[in-house]
Amino acid sequence: HFPGESTVLIEFSTNFPEHAQEGAVNGMLLTVNWHPKLLTWNEKPGLNEKKWETTGDNPSPATFEVTWKAVQAGTLITTPGHQKLLAGQVVTLSVTKRTIKYFPLIFSRVHQQFSGNEGRAIVVKNTSTAAAKTSYQLTSFYLEGHERRAELLHNWSASFLSFMHSRYGLKPPWESIRIVAVEAEYEQVDVLNNLVLVPLPNYKRSEFLDRQALGFLTRRLAQLWFGELIWSNQDSQQWLNLGVPAFFGLRFFQHNFGADAGIFDSLDWLNPRYRDHFFEKMANSVSPILRYPILSSFRKNPDSQKYLQTLTYKTAMVLSMLEYTLGDKAFKKGIRYFAQNYQQNVIELEEFQQAMEKFNYHQLRTPPLPSGSPYNMDGNGSLEWFFSQWFRTVQTLDYSFGDSTTRTLPNGLYETEVNVNKIGLAQMPLVVSLITKDGKQIRRLVPGIKQQETVVFQTVGFPEKVSLDPEERLLETSRINNHSYNFYRVRFGFDWKKQREHLVLLVPGFGNNALDGNSVGVGIRYRFDDYRIYAIPGYGSKNKRGLYIFNLDREHLGLHGLEAGVSAREYGGVRSQGIRATYKPSNNPGELEYKFHSSFSREILFSARNNPDNSDVIETGESNTFLLEHTGAVSPIDSYRINWNIWNEQPSLEMESDFSYVRGQAKLGQILRVGHRKWFEFDIIHATTSGKSPLQKKFQLGSPAVLRGYPQQTNLSDDHLLASRLDFKFPLITKPLWGMLSAFKIQGTVFYDQGKMWSENISYEKAKHRENAGMGIEWTLDTASLFQVPLKIEVAFPLNDPDYKKPQFIFLGVLTGS
Repeated sequence: HFPGESTVLIEFSTNFPEHAQEGAVNGMLLTVNWHPKLLTWNEKPGLNEKKWETTGDNPSPATFEVTWKAVQAGTLITTPGHQKLLAGQVVTLSVTKRTIKYFPLIFSRVHQQFSGNEGRAIVVKNTSTAAAKTSYQLTSFYLEGHERRAELLHNWSASFLSFMHSRYGLKPPWESIRIVAVEAEYEQVDVLNNLVLVPLPNYKRSEFLDRQALGFLTRRLAQLWFGELIWSNQDSQQWLNLGVPAFFGLRFFQHNFGADAGIFDSLDWLNPRYRDHFFEKMANSVSPILRYPILSSFRKNPDSQKYLQTLTYKTAMVLSMLEYTLGDKAFKKGIRYFAQNYQQNVIELEEFQQAMEKFNYHQLRTPPLPSGSPYNMDGNGSLEWFFSQWFRTVQTLDYSFGDSTTRTLPNGLYETEVNVNKIGLAQMPLVVSLITKDGKQIRRLVPGIKQQETVVFQTVGFPEKVSLDPEERLLETSRINNHSYNFYRVRFGFDWKKQREHLVLLVPGFGNNALDGNSVGVGIRYRFDDYRIYAIPGYGSKNKRGLYIFNLDREHLGLHGLEAGVSAREYGGVRSQGIRATYKPSNNPGELEYKFHSSFSREILFSARNNPDNSDVIETGESNTFLLEHTGAVSPIDSYRINWNIWNEQPSLEMESDFSYVRGQAKLGQILRVGHRKWFEFDIIHATTSGKSPLQKKFQLGSPAVLRGYPQQTNLSDDHLLASRLDFKFPLITKPLWGMLSAFKIQGTVFYDQGKMWSENISYEKAKHRENAGMGIEWTLDTASLFQVPLKIEVAFPLNDPDYKKPQFIFLGVLTGS
């Protein structure tokens, strides 16, 4: 013992659930927080305050000697070991050799064991002539039927441990490591001491998704060192146990499959690149209002999920830049020093920074960093400039290729000046690459400090291409602007692009209204910089007409959340051209959500029906419309949410218009959660018109958005509308179905709608009250845990209505039929 230290011995007993109760499921018991934690005596001088308190978010490590009595026969899996027990058998587990943060207990009647080679050895090179060996035992526990995937994950883990030793000099951190399949409805792997807990979906996924399962496992395996052997505060220092393991997982994945590898080995379409999608995009997709420094309080963060993206993926990319900054040799030495000297210590960022600075020598990096500020501002070897901007601020990095000019020198060489623009506040040394037409590449390392820097090249061959950061070492908010040329990817429906690519999507579109009927089309969706283009031709099934929509929008117009655009369309009997603007700021969970939208359009209205009736309702003419809309939502408590939508539309009388009317709608919605995946939804809709409006501007009573049991027909439209909708949603299947295409959150719904429509000719009292009831199924189709497609089918039946008896079928909440 160290001077002043004491040993506290605590003896206690506890009972665990014997059947499928809390902590036990499907023949498996998993418990971690079953033992007491030590308190410390805290005296605050001058405040006369003395009390016992916990260690807070710091671990309270201890050694354990556990006696276990099994009520049923099964396998006990713990940190010290694992063994099969008979019913009534009592066993005393060996005392843990080192102090640990917790003592997990897994008792199972369903697991099978796989060990591969009985013992594994890693050769350690010494200065002596004989080579020493570091041995460890790797054991996997899996469920019957998952033998192939269990062996795959087992061998992958063994390869990872060898990789960590051969590349970074890190020996296996535990004498025995156990991989255990556990029940869960998610795929994120967790590590407790030397136990690697792998959720069952990673075993159930199809063989086609092997790399996906390997990716989930890889991002957490290094926690065996960083988080379980070296400790940190679990509120403010989670970069250690989340971000550092993710970084080593990225390096191992790239080591096996290539630096630009996707998560599939045979496809290019729908094959996201592991680094681009899971790391760079995750780090950059957090909106500005939700960005917090890596060194922040997890408990105080208003959006824990977004902050987890920062802790995991941004930290991993920052460490990748640290490796680039230091150079490969210095980084490896710093990691090895940190891992060997801080075991079983609670560390903060300062210890990690000091370990890296210890080996930050210019001679270890080729080429050396620029000699100017800030890279030597705090003395040779200091990395304060790096750690302060990347861990303590939310500054972003972005360099863009400006332009280049080339002239021929008297000696026959070509001199090219390349202008580099700095957009973000962060700064990093930047490599500028020039490739000549004869294939030769010349590189320059520039400081990357000024808002604009000019880089000069002299070449024998004529310059052809210029690239910034050609090996993509930096975490930039955009890579599209890094080159003097463009990369394009054209795909159908959906795809993931590399950060440097322009993605052009051919997308299907669906719509429905009383004039066009069901409308379908295939269009183009394209985004570049802050611009979005959406263009789609379509076809109306009822009026047999061609339709089209064209939108051009620009985001971030001087204010985050502000966007504006122009549009042209023919849809629902209206041909229009207009401008619009929308403001929707980001918000933290629990805060008031709101959006404002405004548009102005010139319109030509035409008769879009095949068989127009002889009513007095006008269908043709010219007009303009000015629209104002407000949408919002708030949750006073977690189980209750209120949302609303209010809009008003009218022609401007200062411009030519064949119509004069004012129409608007208000919708108030409420959601009340009454249990796990059970909730009520109740909407009230009121719409009204004053003046003379054309047919195209009437309100539809029969619609998937109003009364679902009635068709979208012009004779079910009028000037005024009042309706309500009540839904109850509940789980149909509680367990997700895992495979290549998985389904989860399979919900049932029952609903009841009612409403009226009326006008000057038919009063509200005389208007017919219409109602319907129905049911539906909603589920989320999951594709390799990459994107989720919500699917929905509903059928609604009119009630007590001799005019309408056929049920309406609604697919995806849009397309209807009877």
